[in-house]
Amino acid sequence: MTVDDFEFSVIIPTYNRGVILEKCLGALAHQILDADSYEIIVSDDGSEDDTKGRTEGFAKKVSNHIRYLWQPNRGANAARNHAIQESKGRILLFINDDTISTPTMLLEHQRTHQHYPAENVTVLGRVTYSPELQSTLFSKLHLDASYALWEGQTELDWRAFYTCNVSIKKSFLMKYGLFEEKMRYHEDLELSLRLSHHGLKVIYNPKALGYHHHYLEEEAYLNVAKQDGKALVVWYKKTPHLKKELASIGFYLTSPLPKRIKYLIGNLLTNRLTIPFLLASARFFSKRQERIALIIYRKIFQSLKREAIRNELIKKT
Repeated sequence: MTVDDFEFSVIIPTYNRGVILEKCLGALAHQILDADSYEIIVSDDGSEDDTKGRTEGFAKKVSNHIRYLWQPNRGANAARNHAIQESKGRILLFINDDTISTPTMLLEHQRTHQHYPAENVTVLGRVTYSPELQSTLFSKLHLDASYALWEGQTELDWRAFYTCNVSIKKSFLMKYGLFEEKMRYHEDLELSLRLSHHGLKVIYNPKALGYHHHYLEEEAYLNVAKQDGKALVVWYKKTPHLKKELASIGFYLTSPLPKRIKYLIGNLLTNRLTIPFLLASARFFSKRQERIALIIYRKIFQSLKREAIRNELIKKT
């Protein structure tokens, strides 16, 4: 087989999540797009559960082209890069193992690429919280908030390259670079910023819809803030000249002075002493005035993110 045997290679990095992965594969097996036009690559990052058995067992039951790759545990980026090297599709579609595609998701990616055939065009599909799960306000704070930034827009910038549902021409990616394997968070944006220097254009098609089948609780949401802050420091140390770009996604220490003053005031109001009270307030309002709860949680999130940045910077390397 040659690279152009498939229109799409759907790449799914995974680790110890066999059950939800099988649900992800089930949705991909029911696409309107002709099954012979795309392959599905499960790139296993050293799972110790039944991921291999579930994947191979599912593959035997459907007519789709499903391949299973395994590697020792080296992170999702290494798993993605492994799959990229093995892929046979003209276009690579990156999703997560808990992204449950709607039947028209791949077709919408295809239509958008046909409308924008240039090699440098990537397509962002939309992901929202799964209607099968109990409602949680943390999905509004995390995933839905990210997509709300682009509502009503079509042509976006590098900050809109989300690997939960994004497709890119393989030839463009192979020319200008793969995922940075040392990064464990913001790896998608780090890649897209590098690609933007070579003309990357992001087109948003919210009709290319998938559902995030993952119940996000308070603790997990707040842990995202810490991962976010740590990753920004790793990125900054790697490329300190990108001060402006990193400031635009929350590396507050390189922001203009007026914003840094604003953040300093925020640190005085939201800190380790006040956060327990603010959390109690947010929980109280979450059952009565959700809008107020959302505001409080956002303030706490940003405070924890800034704290993680400071703590990571002073670590001995």
